[in-house]
Amino acid sequence: MTQSLHRSRQDVWTYALVGALVAALLVVANNLYTGLETELSLNGVLVGGFVAGFLAARASVDAAGAAVRAGLLGGSPALAWFLPPLVDFVTTSGGTWWYSLLQAGMVVVFVVTHLVFTALIGLLGGVVGRWLYRFGATR
Repeated sequence: MTQSLHRSRQDVWTYALVGALVAALLVVANNLYTGLETELSLNGVLVGGFVAGFLAARASVDAAGAAVRAGLLGGSPALAWFLPPLVDFVTTSGGTWWYSLLQAGMVVVFVVTHLVFTALIGLLGGVVGRWLYRFGATR
């Protein structure tokens, strides 16, 4: 029982990493191609979640879990793109200590919001990928 559960988790992480790699490559490629520094497209996270969900459903493991993990990991380049300017703004802007604390709190809120959105976008892609696999398997 324990060995089976461990194997299932390992498979979920395998498909999550494949989906995350696809997502990260697409996020980076899209943002380098467009040259936008103030906007980031998370379409790659949707595609990575789709890939992870499809592959996980094909292997009969938790497609939603793989897609959420792929979304979180695949969206991390976007977070890494935005976080340094935000941290720089907090550390270099003058003001009282409470204002700097408020700014740091807003950065934390931004990071948490970003993680929630990437997880949900990955989950959406994974649900579609699982549905597509099941739809194709029944035909």
